[in-house]
Amino acid sequence: MELVRDGAVRLTVAGEFEADAAVRRILSEAGLPEGATLLLRREFSPDGKGRVFVEDEPASVRTLAKIGERLVAIHGQNSERELAEAAAPLELLDAFARADTESLATSEAAGAWKQAREARAALEDSRRDRGARLEMLDYQIREIRDTAPDEKEEEELLGRRERLVHADRIRSAAEAALAALSEAEGSAADRLGEAAKAFGLLAAIDPREKAHLEEIEDVKRRVADLAAAARDAAGESEGDPDLLTRIESRLESLSRLKRKYGGTLADVRTVAERLEREREELSNIEDALGRRQKEEEASRSRYRVAAGALSAKRRAAAGRFSAAVETELQALAMEKARFQAVLEPFAEDAPRGSGLETASFLFAPNPGEASKPVERIASGGELSRLQLAIQSVAAGHTGGRTLVFDEVDSGIGGRTAEVVGKKLKALAARGQVLCVTHVPQIAAVADRHFLAEKSQLKGRTIATVRVLEGKERVGEIARMLAGERVPETAIKHARTLLAAGQS
Repeated sequence: MELVRDGAVRLTVAGEFEADAAVRRILSEAGLPEGATLLLRREFSPDGKGRVFVEDEPASVRTLAKIGERLVAIHGQNSERELAEAAAPLELLDAFARADTESLATSEAAGAWKQAREARAALEDSRRDRGARLEMLDYQIREIRDTAPDEKEEEELLGRRERLVHADRIRSAAEAALAALSEAEGSAADRLGEAAKAFGLLAAIDPREKAHLEEIEDVKRRVADLAAAARDAAGESEGDPDLLTRIESRLESLSRLKRKYGGTLADVRTVAERLEREREELSNIEDALGRRQKEEEASRSRYRVAAGALSAKRRAAAGRFSAAVETELQALAMEKARFQAVLEPFAEDAPRGSGLETASFLFAPNPGEASKPVERIASGGELSRLQLAIQSVAAGHTGGRTLVFDEVDSGIGGRTAEVVGKKLKALAARGQVLCVTHVPQIAAVADRHFLAEKSQLKGRTIATVRVLEGKERVGEIARMLAGERVPETAIKHARTLLAAGQS
């Protein structure tokens, strides 16, 4: 794999993030650990194979992608991909409209309608081959009921089978125990009898020993009980090939049911109950179908109400959202740019978790141009600034994603660069913002400054990223201002920029 350095065993990328409710919901659905913080790790090997870990638990790439969408948004040359995705404009608009409640209600109502519609469709399919299906149901129900699955019986049969399979070993062990307890010369019973006589003599001399004599008698009774149990075990351990065959046959019948209908006998009984309900529905198919149609219509009506409320919030917010983004663009040296959030209703009446319409962003960066979808008209730098404008408007509404801006400084400088820097700083007050920049006015307002650089080590190129502090940061901003030869005036200007950026 090209990402893995020549000679390296693997490439590992890891990051720790704060997990909001949406991320924890994804983790829960995937059966992964949940917590306030989240450690993600991805490994690549030279042969192209990779592994994903969430909190050191293996996970799928698909799950990582779903989590990543909630954690990080990268705005740069490929920003049009995010803005062009069907769900992204709706999510931004819903967040701006504070439509979380309506969005959740719509999603849940869509799921209920979809489930009701599928149940009605399945019943209609069953009506077409009703006779064959009823015949199959009768066979399956009869097969389960005739076998009469029972967990207690299965447990007892398993125990009896073990005893029959190991009858010789059981008898041998029981006879050995019986001999040691009572039947062999010098058995425990014999020695205890001798001890009882000795304590009897002691008790005749010293009355205090009567208690010990009573203990010996109690031990003798317990040994006698154990000997009786060993005798019974030896007597009951006779092999019975016919009985073993019958037990094996019964257990195989129960196992066959589990393989066919469920993992446990309790699951098999649950399946039988479901099959009986289906048979009852099919036996009264028209009544059942009528009920299913009413259920579907009721769930459809509930969806339309929920989705209608969401649509109303979207329509009310779309104009305000568009105007606010245009205002932000004006401050970013795009005074004549036009932006519009457009809602288009779906023609098909279907249960969609996203609601009754799609959303798209139309953009015209220059006068005299027709507004077009952003992925068809905006340049890389324009896209970064457009994303910055959108995020500035939506800040505080879209959750705690890490925002990464690349090329946001393309084609700007001076006053506009200062505005961009201030907007990035305002965004950073609400969440983490990373910005790749070569513009000193933007770098100066950052809370921290990281320098990416390359060096040679033993004939290999090494890339490193390190934090700049104090004089190093002043010097780097001065180099951004003046180039490699840094005059004292550039140093003073850098200090001025840093002081202004941190105020």
